[in-house]
Amino acid sequence: MNDRNGLLVITNGNYFALKIVERLFTRHTQSVRGILLITGDYRAHRGLRSLWEVSRRTAFPYTLYKVFIHLVFRITESVFPDSCYSIERYARSLQIPLKRAVSVNSPDSVKWITARKPDLIVSVSCPQKIKPEILSIGRFGAINVHSSLLPSYAGLAPYFWVLSYGEAITGITFHYMTSRFDSGDVLVQKPVRVVPRESAFGLFSRLAELGRETLVEAIDLAFLRSSGIKQDPSRYSYYSNPRYSDYRRLRMKGHCLLRLKEIISVLKPLHRTLQDGHQDL
Repeated sequence: MNDRNGLLVITNGNYFALKIVERLFTRHTQSVRGILLITGDYRAHRGLRSLWEVSRRTAFPYTLYKVFIHLVFRITESVFPDSCYSIERYARSLQIPLKRAVSVNSPDSVKWITARKPDLIVSVSCPQKIKPEILSIGRFGAINVHSSLLPSYAGLAPYFWVLSYGEAITGITFHYMTSRFDSGDVLVQKPVRVVPRESAFGLFSRLAELGRETLVEAIDLAFLRSSGIKQDPSRYSYYSNPRYSDYRRLRMKGHCLLRLKEIISVLKPLHRTLQDGHQDL
């Protein structure tokens, strides 16, 4: 990667997003001109309003899982100030410019992104649809990471849906962004086998690790103006919030959302310092 080419990352900043971008941030700090941290949900709602909207459309066990994961990492960072489980704290340690925004498409967000003059926009777990005005700011366009082998399982929580439908293989996809969700030309795809009785948390963690290894490769291809490979629209499938019947099917396939030992393994040692994180890379 040429550090003279500038990147701007748009993300929700959660633990899985951090796993994907931390190697990029550490090895190519000078390339990252800014991070737009989206704090609103897909409708730009926050807090209890966001929780209410999600719970109305989603199976209760899945809503509980999402809330639990969020609280575990928030509480851990509060109790152990040297721990680092979010992009915001990691970015500030590297002195990367960061802006919090409820809506990615607000005039203030567009103005801030434009002022950073990015050559390429990188979306990692952005919870909102990014409008074409933003996608066209960078001269190399915009790319997104998606946790399935597109065009199959586009949309929300693909790691959940592949388990619910009993898929044996899934993977990670880096693709150009267009006005339609998860439908742009594919830059890089890497497959991975689904483990029997795997949890959604475990699968998403493995996919994030795979994404961390692949992100720089995808960015390099974008900087080389690779046209990518067009997706086959006949194989396109889109999924949204899982219902209880979808959760029940996932359980019948032998999978689950989370195992306690997985959270414990992530949080041990609890004193994961920023310095240790840098050395690890």
